[in-house]
Amino acid sequence: MSTEDNGSILLESFFHPEQEWAVMNDPVMGGESYSSVSIENGIGIIFDGEVVNVPFLDAPGFITMRGNGDYMDVSSCESLVLRARTSEEYNGYRISFGNRHVPGNRHAYGYKANFNLTVGSEMQDIVIPFDLFTVRWSDLNGDPIVSCAENEDFCPDKKTLQNMKTISLWGEGIAGKVHLEIESISATGCSLNSVNDISDSASANLNTGGISTTSLFLMITAVATFILAYKAHQKARGTYSFLR
Repeated sequence: MSTEDNGSILLESFFHPEQEWAVMNDPVMGGESYSSVSIENGIGIIFDGEVVNVPFLDAPGFITMRGNGDYMDVSSCESLVLRARTSEEYNGYRISFGNRHVPGNRHAYGYKANFNLTVGSEMQDIVIPFDLFTVRWSDLNGDPIVSCAENEDFCPDKKTLQNMKTISLWGEGIAGKVHLEIESISATGCSLNSVNDISDSASANLNTGGISTTSLFLMITAVATFILAYKAHQKARGTYSFLR
């Protein structure tokens, strides 16, 4: 996880993913949809599958790929950006993040938004403003019930944006084949102060191998103290040549 130079914060690069990504599909609720994820060199991650009708509902189910873990603070940012391409015409793409739950949602957790992707061989940047996400969405087809614009209480909150904890990509509510090739997920329109703070923190960790300067100093001091004490002890016995 890192920063970029244009006011963006990288949440996940699928060339070197930080999180473990796995699928969950509607067979957990009696459906027959299926999907898989795989990492491919030079491409990123491939999310492939098909959304089919859930027999007892006689309506399309869902497929998801999700990554759970800690994510960078994007509370100063304006939009989520998915860099991806597809070879299948499909109109049921959604993306969600977080675990917030509100009354009336039943099985719907987190903030969700729809997005469109045209078929093509080139990677595209799909920009999804955070104010298009809502926590009040239908767990039957993924569509919004009450939008962020209609009720700001359902807009992404700061706590969730500070660490999303989970991000999911969906094929949902519309039957059809899904094929996504994804390079990265990031946030854009971020405060430069926020980006610089994260960049400085990343540089500090890089310079110390991920260990804080204070911790590193204490470790070195402890080792030096041990060696000096050991030398003094061995000198008293007349044997410490290997530590000279």
